[in-house]
Order: sequence, then C-alpha cells, then structure tokens
Amino acid sequence: MLPIRHEPHWVYKTAQITRICWFFFHILFLAVFLAAMPFFWLILPLCFAAFLIPQWSGIKIDSFGVKNYPLLELIFSGLFLIVGCYFLGVYSSFLAYPALCAGIYSKPGKGRWWLWAGFSSAPFLAVLAVGLDHLGLGVIDGFFFFGIGISVAKVIEAEKKAQILLVENRRQNQLLEEYAKQIEKVTLLEERNRLARDLHDTVGHTFTSVIMGLDAASYLIKTSPEKAQEQVDMLSGVMRESLGEIRTQIHQISPSGEREELPSQLEKIANEFAVHTKTTIHLEFIGHQDINISSQATITLIRCLQESLTNAIRHGHANKIMITLKADSSHMILLVQDNGIGIREVSYGFGLNGMKERLESIQGGLRIESKENEGTIVTCYLPIMVIRFREEFGHDDKSVTSG
Repeated sequence: MLPIRHEPHWVYKTAQITRICWFFFHILFLAVFLAAMPFFWLILPLCFAAFLIPQWSGIKIDSFGVKNYPLLELIFSGLFLIVGCYFLGVYSSFLAYPALCAGIYSKPGKGRWWLWAGFSSAPFLAVLAVGLDHLGLGVIDGFFFFGIGISVAKVIEAEKKAQILLVENRRQNQLLEEYAKQIEKVTLLEERNRLARDLHDTVGHTFTSVIMGLDAASYLIKTSPEKAQEQVDMLSGVMRESLGEIRTQIHQISPSGEREELPSQLEKIANEFAVHTKTTIHLEFIGHQDINISSQATITLIRCLQESLTNAIRHGHANKIMITLKADSSHMILLVQDNGIGIREVSYGFGLNGMKERLESIQGGLRIESKENEGTIVTCYLPIMVIRFREEFGHDDKSVTSG
C-alpha cells in the first residue's frame, strides 16, 4: 500500500484513508445490488484491480508505483469506470474520488496536465459506452475533481517551499549569529590590541621623558635646589597629564587635543619631550598642512612619533633628533631621524609592531633605516586626500626649532 506512515503531510494520509473507504463502499454496492448479475464476477476483479494495483504497487516513496500512482489510478480506475458503465447501462461517478487522489499526488510539470486531460476524457468514453442519452454533469467528474486535487497539491507544494525557506532562514540566522559572535571576538581582540598599543606608546613615551627628567633633577638637588624643584614640579604635571590620557584610553575615548591640527600636536609633543629629556629636537613641516585626514590617522602619527622619540633616547642614546612632516596631494610622510648609535639589524618588538599595524590598518606603511654609529631614520607614510590648498603650491614651508 502507499507509504502512509512515511507521508510528510496529513492531507496525503487523509486522502488514502478516504480512498479505502471509497473502495469498500463500492464493494458493498456491488455485493448488494449486482451480485445476481451475470457480469458480477467480471466487474468484481476489475474493482479490486482499480484499488489494489495503484494502492499496493509500492511501499517506498521512491518506488515506481508510488511515483506513478496518478497514472496507475487513471488506467485502472478509468478502465473500471468504462467497463462498469457498459455492463450497468448507466453512468456512475466512480472516478470522482480516484481523480481527486490522483490530483493530490500529481507532481509539477507537463505530466500533470496530460493526466488532467486523461481524467477529463475517461468519463466521455464511459458515456459513449452507455449511450449519449446518458450525457449529463457527471461527465465532468474527472475534470473537476482532478482540478481540485491539483489545487490541493499546489497548496501543499507552497507549504513545503515555505517550510524549506523557514528552515533555511533558521540556518542562515544561526550562521549569522555565529558570524556575529566571531566578529565580536575579533573586534574585542582588535580593540584590546589597540588599547595595549596606545598604553604602551603613551606610558613608554611619558616614562622615558620623566625618568630622564628625574635623573637631571637628581644632579640639581645639591647644586641648584630651586631648579631641581621646578624640574620635579614640571614632571609631576607631566605625570598627571599622562594619567589623564591613560584613563582616556581605558575608557576608549580619543586622546585629549585630537581636535587640534596635526602639526600643532606634533610640535607640542616634541617640545615637551625636548624639555624633559634635554634633547635637541628640530621640527620641519614641508608642504601644505591643510590636509583632511581621519582622527585615526592623526592618532596613528602621534603614537608613531611618541614611539620613535622614545626609541631614539632609550635604545639609540641620541641627543639630537630631526622631525619632518611632509604633505602633498597623495601622501603624508613623517620622518624621525636621530644621531644615536644606530642598530646593526632592525628587530620588530612590541612597539615597532604596534606602529606597523597601526599604519597598515589605514593603508599606510613603516620603513626603518639604520646603520651602526650613524643613527636611525624612521619613515611613516599615509595616503591622504587634499581638501583644499591655502594657496598655490609653492615653497610655503613652516619650520619650528626647539631644543
């Protein structure tokens, strides 16, 4: 029998159960009213064949009988209708419910419409077998009920598609949730690394300045206590400012002063560093500084300068540093050159890796050139977009020297 237990929809099960009842009804009708007829033993096997062959031709969903159930129903139920009407001499509506079941089980495609034509033709053949004087509305049984079956089948198909889409949407939502969690993890990791770099650059730069300032103050305590006190007070102010900036970084707020123009921020950092470390620092701004760069780019160049100055003193033992900021229509370049001891081979530690990652995250780059006893040149470059020029391009350079 058709695999009712494996049917995914209740409509199929209901149709098959009703089809069984339809069969027993006609068996009872034959037994009560036609048992005495001479053609009874011919009609009875046809009735069983019209039910059993389509219903019992397969038990698996992908078997031949199940796949072709509508066609088998058309052949055997249609044959029983024609033969039965011929012997009875009257038209019967036997084909109505088999046509409905066939329509429900029909599959999309051209085959469905050929079956509809077949079920529409079978009643006409039955009418021809008994005579055209029996022609009536019953002749449209096959056409009408198979059409209803197709309508039910389309509703089921639409429901299946909706269910598939719902399952797919749930799967996509699960994937999106997983992607969102992954993105959140990556974002948190990137933010943690960014904060670590910011704290490293800020704390390292400030502590280097303060340590060297305290070393200088220790020599002044005996010879010039007043100057030593001034130096300590100034360093205390620097530490307070540094503490405020560290708190700002922890709260993920941009560092103070970011609304100032980049040259003025670089100049302020260089001047403070020069005073605290007793280092001679020269600044030079080349090109037009009326440049539109993002706050992230501004912070990146500030951190790169802080790290470069700290490295020049801590590792290079330099006493003179040249800072150059160049800007044109395509790039902004920050050069930090010192007269320190240099390095034989460049090794990227936490600080230099932080500079490199910062610059590369905004399409920039880092280059370090150094020779032993000949100092080091750190080059940071970023792509920029010029908003406007203050005047026609020329030698409108501004230089600031602090030492």
